[in-house]
Amino acid sequence: MEGARSICADPVQRSMNMKFGLFLLIFINSSVAVFLFGCAEERTEYHYRSQAEADAIGRPVDETFVKADGTKVVYSSKRREKINEHTSSGTDGSSTPDLEKPPVDLREKKASGEVILRATFPEQVVDHLTECVRNEEYDLIWNQLLSTGAKRDLESRGGIKYFKTFFTNNRKEVMATLNCMRINLKNGHVALQKTDDSHMTAELDSTLRRSYKFTVIDFESTPTGMKLVGIR
Repeated sequence: MEGARSICADPVQRSMNMKFGLFLLIFINSSVAVFLFGCAEERTEYHYRSQAEADAIGRPVDETFVKADGTKVVYSSKRREKINEHTSSGTDGSSTPDLEKPPVDLREKKASGEVILRATFPEQVVDHLTECVRNEEYDLIWNQLLSTGAKRDLESRGGIKYFKTFFTNNRKEVMATLNCMRINLKNGHVALQKTDDSHMTAELDSTLRRSYKFTVIDFESTPTGMKLVGIR
């Protein structure tokens, strides 16, 4: 996904720009819509999701959420062109209102400083893990992302102390795998499959496995959201 920048113009330039309108809409080839108004920026990713894919991962076909970096992500059974047509101006020139439900804040920071992580499918867990490992927020992973079963299995090895030691000793290699997963989850180089009614695995394909120490991430779907089971 390509990045985007919002550049603030000087007062004279801003005045000139006013004559042509301050609202600029750019569609990038990577299916990211970038909306710029003045110096504010909103990023939206559109992804097509078939019924077969939705059934395979146990998620609805149509879904909207917001990443930790503020990017709005829309999964839909409609191709992006259809979404654009639906949200474009009507025949009378007026804009069609957005009837979508408000997107979920996946990483919420409360006024007290407490961080709440929410994940409903594997991509969101991978996004959370990437940020948490980058920031060395291992307590946050243990408390909010790790499944109850995984915690129980780790107790005999030292529990959270062993857990933190694993990430500290393998931080570089884990980050490499997470970044690779994020890039390749949607292009066919990561196999995402259900192993039973509540468990899933994401595995790098044969073209990628040889380059990484860790190649598989295991997940569990629980009543409180998608959880991490293990990295191997």
